[in-house]
Amino acid sequence: MNKKILILGAKGMLGCELASVFASYKPILWGQDDLDITDSKKTMEKIVELSPDVVINAAAYTNVAEAEKNQELANNINGYAVGYIANACHLVGAILVHYSTDYVFDGNNKNGYKEEDEGSPVNAYGASKYLGEQMLLLKESQGAIKCPSFASCPKVQDGQGCDELGEMPVFKYYLIRTAWLYGANGKNFVDTMLKQAENNNKVRVTNDQFGKPTYALDLAKRTLELIESKASYGIYHITNETKSLKGISWYDFAIKIFEIKAKLDKLFKTPQVQAVTSEEFSSPVKRPAYSMLINSKLSSSRNWEEALEEYIRSRAVSK
Repeated sequence: MNKKILILGAKGMLGCELASVFASYKPILWGQDDLDITDSKKTMEKIVELSPDVVINAAAYTNVAEAEKNQELANNINGYAVGYIANACHLVGAILVHYSTDYVFDGNNKNGYKEEDEGSPVNAYGASKYLGEQMLLLKESQGAIKCPSFASCPKVQDGQGCDELGEMPVFKYYLIRTAWLYGANGKNFVDTMLKQAENNNKVRVTNDQFGKPTYALDLAKRTLELIESKASYGIYHITNETKSLKGISWYDFAIKIFEIKAKLDKLFKTPQVQAVTSEEFSSPVKRPAYSMLINSKLSSSRNWEEALEEYIRSRAVSK
């Protein structure tokens, strides 16, 4: 596949893994300093000028708690900016890969959520990501449209403007929902638990919220597979897999983190893990109780325990 690939949010946790996995394509890596995606004019100008074949949008506002206090900023980054990127991709005929979250669902369905299920977020972060999905799907609904053809018009490049109309291709996109993401180069639950274990002999973790963890490296690899296989455009769910259909709880996640760490590090002192309810934990943010993403389109990713052990091993080596 000889394609020009642009990765947005390239300095973040997922962006760094994408940059590594897509290295053979020599991707263009843009962080916030290279492009403020909330600036619609600049986003259009820079992407049109670059004219990539694929744009992978890993840029996001990911602080769930802070999103409650900064809803406008979260909506701009996770929501409206997706529309700006989609518009630019449509004009140049680029494939857009965008990531969303299990938090677009309310968590009331104990059986989990399929790709076509309707979103109903319960917190500001989920609402901002759902807004982004709507911006992207709105562009899809427009299909092949006629629009000023300034993406390739020499008059526009010279600053003269152009009134001619040109046929645009159908919008091409992969909307990938994922969940409970962890990896290097970013704050995540695994690192938080291990940090707490260094300073405390007891940690409190909720046991009434269920989902599926995802290793950022695995998500990046599955993204590459999706593009290279030329899979049908649309919505996909990508997480690591759990044996239980209802997923695992954050408490289960923490127990396994410490179990693996103790196996790899004989000096590690395993803390006491206290299971608490969401109400006892008294978080300021409401979170979905059951947010398992059901993958009904792709082959299964590897088991979450195997992926977690690989990450903890790599974390130890990198120190």
